Amino acid sequence: MRNIILAIFIICNLIAIILTLSQPLTIAFFSLRVMFVALSFALTIFFLLLKTTRLSTILSFISLALVIIHIALIAHSTYVYLY
Repeated sequence: MRNIILAIFIICNLIAIILTLSQPLTIAFFSLRVMFVALSFALTIFFLLLKTTRLSTILSFISLALVIIHIALIAHSTYVYLY
């Protein structure tokens, strides 16, 4: 179950990153994106601290890297929109 949740986070973050990069920088669905990133960041850190299997740990690191990239893109698009 943990691996499925992490795989869903990875897929959703990849889709969100691709959509953010392909469209002009806007803050469309800003609150939804922030809530999703916060949830996936918190659960990924929680799953990383559990360290059950090697696959789960690898998926957690991949998900964490994508979440950090997504946070950076959200911060950049917000900065460009406001200034």
